[in-house]
Amino acid sequence: MTDDMAHKAVRLSVTGFVERFWPLPPGVRSPPVPPENPFCSVATRVANVALEKDLGDAFIKAVNAYALTPGLLLRACAHRTGEGTSTLIADGAFYRTGNTGAPVPEDGKSHVEDQIVIVEFERGDTSVDALSDYGQSCPEAKDRTDARGQITGYYAEKAFAHQHRTALFLLFVSGTECCITRWDRSGVIFTVVLDYCKNWKMFCRTLWRMSQCTDEQLGLDPTARRIYPSDPLYTMMEEEAQDHASDIDLSKCDPSDLEGIATDQPIVYTYVRQLFKTSLSHDAPRYMLDVPYGNGTRQYLVGRPIVISKGAIGRGTLGFAALNRETREFAWLKDCWRADYPGVDPEGKILRELNEAQVPYIPTVVCYGDLPGQKTVSPEVWEWAQARIHKDKRIALAIRTPARLEDSDGDLNTLQLSSSKTKPKQKQKQKAKSKSKSKSKLPPGLELGKSEVCTMRLHQHARLVVREIALPLKDFETGNELLSIILDCLEAHYEVVNGTTSRLHRDISSSNIMMLPQIVQNRGVKKIAFTGLLCDWEMSKRIDAQAGVRAPRQPIRSGTWQFKSVMLLNNVDKAVEICDELESFFHVIVYHAVRYLNSNLNETQVGDFIDEYFDTFKYHNGNKWSCGYLKQGVLQSGDLRTGDNAVVKFGHPLDSVLGELLLWFHGNNVIQRYEEAVEQRASPTLPTPASSAPPAPLRLDNRPVVAQGNRWARDRRDGPSRGWKRRRADSTGNGDLESSVMRRVPRAQLVVPTAEQRALAENVKTHDAFLQLLDSALKRASGDLELTQNMLDNERHPSGDRYPKERRRDNTTASIIPSGSLAEVTRSLCLRRSHSRGEAEAWKAP
Repeated sequence: MTDDMAHKAVRLSVTGFVERFWPLPPGVRSPPVPPENPFCSVATRVANVALEKDLGDAFIKAVNAYALTPGLLLRACAHRTGEGTSTLIADGAFYRTGNTGAPVPEDGKSHVEDQIVIVEFERGDTSVDALSDYGQSCPEAKDRTDARGQITGYYAEKAFAHQHRTALFLLFVSGTECCITRWDRSGVIFTVVLDYCKNWKMFCRTLWRMSQCTDEQLGLDPTARRIYPSDPLYTMMEEEAQDHASDIDLSKCDPSDLEGIATDQPIVYTYVRQLFKTSLSHDAPRYMLDVPYGNGTRQYLVGRPIVISKGAIGRGTLGFAALNRETREFAWLKDCWRADYPGVDPEGKILRELNEAQVPYIPTVVCYGDLPGQKTVSPEVWEWAQARIHKDKRIALAIRTPARLEDSDGDLNTLQLSSSKTKPKQKQKQKAKSKSKSKSKLPPGLELGKSEVCTMRLHQHARLVVREIALPLKDFETGNELLSIILDCLEAHYEVVNGTTSRLHRDISSSNIMMLPQIVQNRGVKKIAFTGLLCDWEMSKRIDAQAGVRAPRQPIRSGTWQFKSVMLLNNVDKAVEICDELESFFHVIVYHAVRYLNSNLNETQVGDFIDEYFDTFKYHNGNKWSCGYLKQGVLQSGDLRTGDNAVVKFGHPLDSVLGELLLWFHGNNVIQRYEEAVEQRASPTLPTPASSAPPAPLRLDNRPVVAQGNRWARDRRDGPSRGWKRRRADSTGNGDLESSVMRRVPRAQLVVPTAEQRALAENVKTHDAFLQLLDSALKRASGDLELTQNMLDNERHPSGDRYPKERRRDNTTASIIPSGSLAEVTRSLCLRRSHSRGEAEAWKAP
């Protein structure tokens, strides 16, 4: 597990692992051991080159027949259960006995929601042995990599997605050898390989200690209580999932239906109740979740998560359509593992400040808080293990030998998983540091992040409830509506940056810009209009703090790869600026316009553009990723073109808006590249830090698209004066923003930016020009019948989604941050794209 889990894993001895995570019950001095070796039959099967199923059957029979895990039973998992369960499941799992609500399965199905500890079996052949440290360059290494990917990509990830967990224990059995792993949202801790047939007494004691642990000790979340059919809360959820006559159906709503509806009372739209109903379908497990509220807690009832972030490592965001147990009101519940570092505020606290400042178009906080005692422990164990490496020369020497280690009752054995070589001077510094380390196990108050090689994030489990349950941006219908929603979110961003809160969002992306239906009154008639909602402020940072403290708050840069600015992708140590945020808004518009609106591109060209512009990247020197050729080429050229040099056109005012914006960002890009070149000449020896691995290709979530019917377009000519307009009244403009500047800057790289480029770049230093451009475009569309008809004629493509179906992934939501920085996965992604689209140079914009 070394290559693809670099910086995310730490190895312990079996003894050290068990002492840390599976302590003996009070009053027990030594676990019981059977009188004979229970695994003799397993050794015989392996010697006869048994199949994985034969190995699993023999292992399961031995564990259950000798009662090695009292209170737990090991069962094979031959079939999947539940609509949301992956087709690839673990080979076996331990289930708790004595639970009348969830009895031990006897049907051979997986019942993922009831699993306590997962077991995976491999036949022991070194060609598919994921535990082997031999021959990383041999042909068999790819098979071992695939086996590791199977564990990380399916078992750990799916367990976190289908159960409420603080950690996951997974036993990997390969032939007669076993490795025990513990996963949390920071990384994985795994043991040295143990031959359980030879060292059967130690292994039996280990299994017994595991069985005596509580569900909480085995990683289940105690703040998530399972709701079974016999519980009255189960019936309450069933009742609230049924249609109510008072619900507002957006697909059939008429202005006359809105008369008499009090806008100051909770309004339930049919899509909200449908989301809740869908989360309960197919016998989905149901839970009551505790959410901190003041000095107490509130309880919310949830089913299957609607939003699931990808990856076993990372924030692990889950989004639920939740039901308040007391009031029976629907709300959106966000469950995540937030980064826990000084200067990183909880999202609930940030939103509370923004709500108090009356910032428009952001979620409204109901309650939030950290769950006590639920922090990831992998970073702490990693730091402690590293200190032991440098303190004990004998262990360090053993690590440099790739031999398969037999466990003993001695000290810990740890493995340094650094992808870079340590220089002699660094070794001297590390030795000096190790002398000051405490000898106590897991010393309290250990400061994290000081190691030169540890990049594990420290995470704290938190929950947040907001009032709004919004629709994804992909549900927009026209280019006019797309720009209107972006304008709302841009105004929210402006108010935050220029208000008393003064912070940058730092993760502008398609998944964080939502659509919210609102009942508005226009010229005495009530209508439903869709407004924007700028969500997910967890990554945000105060501007004054960003300017005063240049050191990063977290080991790895946060954000969504596909929508980051070009300069941020190419410079991992660059501070986020307003121009970077505005460029992210631009990329969001481009993504949704190309993917969902009619244009001059055919389906294949749309797929190629999405792949090449948003999902590709360049890989440098084995440790650095940077912006892909097409995205960078578009900003450097100032033309929105495909990889085969076709100009992208939509045939309505969106063309002039994107053309104008692109001129501004092109000018800004030229200036930033010029300034960067000057700085590099002044400091030619500055090291280039390693960047975070890009995430998997972006695919929007699979939430049902709600039919909106005849939806009302917002009239931008009327309505209250916006805050950004009032503040801009005394400022000087940059020319007539309503005119479309069609002049193109030469594509050749300029050494010195021109005066025109500097003037254009000024438009992205603040929000004013961007806001005025969108507002002017929408007003012209509202006042000009011909332009309005052009907008309506250019509604979504009849297919709804122009991205080719064969390329779509079954993702629930876009990956917000790199999931575990798995270098091997990323390299495979590079190769896959190279094979499908030719060499990277072929993607370069002309």
